[in-house]
Amino acid sequence: MDKRFDFNLLVIFLEVYQLRSITLAADSLGLTQPGVSAALKRLQATLGVELFVREGRGISPTNAAIQLASQVSPAYNTVNSALSNVAGFDKQTPRSFLVYVDEPMMNLLQPLAEQDSDMGNCEIMFQLPPIEEERLLQQLSLQKADLAIDVGQLPSLSYSNQLFYRESVTMICRKGHPRINGKIGKIQFYQEKHITLQIRRATLTALDFFTEEVIGERKVSCECHSLLSMMALVSESDCIAITSRSIADKYADKFGLQSIEPPFNTKPVLHNMMWHKRNEFNPAHTWLREKLNQLVKQWN
Repeated sequence: MDKRFDFNLLVIFLEVYQLRSITLAADSLGLTQPGVSAALKRLQATLGVELFVREGRGISPTNAAIQLASQVSPAYNTVNSALSNVAGFDKQTPRSFLVYVDEPMMNLLQPLAEQDSDMGNCEIMFQLPPIEEERLLQQLSLQKADLAIDVGQLPSLSYSNQLFYRESVTMICRKGHPRINGKIGKIQFYQEKHITLQIRRATLTALDFFTEEVIGERKVSCECHSLLSMMALVSESDCIAITSRSIADKYADKFGLQSIEPPFNTKPVLHNMMWHKRNEFNPAHTWLREKLNQLVKQWN
């Protein structure tokens, strides 16, 4: 290999590898598409291997590219972290962080962040994550968002996943329900009408996702994409619904709802914090993760 090897080619390669797109990589790096394509051709010529092949409308890495990325990516992330540490972080310097959060965590964290007197001149903006998992990966890789907190984990070795908050689910119905007062059995559960929540990035309802048992067919009156909308509808009907414990604890009384244990075994709701490993040791990113963990401990 030429001793004057251009290591910038590896930076471009890793961005294309992560995003599986020359267009997105060019946007992320502030380069043109022809420039990125030319850089890949130079790298392939230098290494004597093909790195990407066309697959449908996109590109797919070859086995050589997968091996190269697995060996180069850790070193690249280490260098990035070292440079970030030299730059340092001062919370008194104005800075805005964007965090993708699912609905329960948004309702928990946003008020706490607004009331926190130790934010310095930094602010945290919360936003619901993209529906498509691929889009979420792209946004984090393009650094359009700093991190995400959501149910599930990102399936890429380029991202860190850390348990952020663990909770259970609960059943809700309105106070004064004509047939339910404090408890419910399985037979009655199936006799009542339900308002369901569709889980983000999956064609599943909340109950299907968080139960250990096979759930039979239910009488579904309405399907929602928002927990608070679901609670509002339950409060004005005789329907029942399943929601997260944190949301029920915070809003059940305000909506005039009962919170009842479901009549079956459920799995815990695991809200995970996810971020690109290039930010693993970045001082600003480390501060953000620590701050979010401090905030959620206030709720516990």
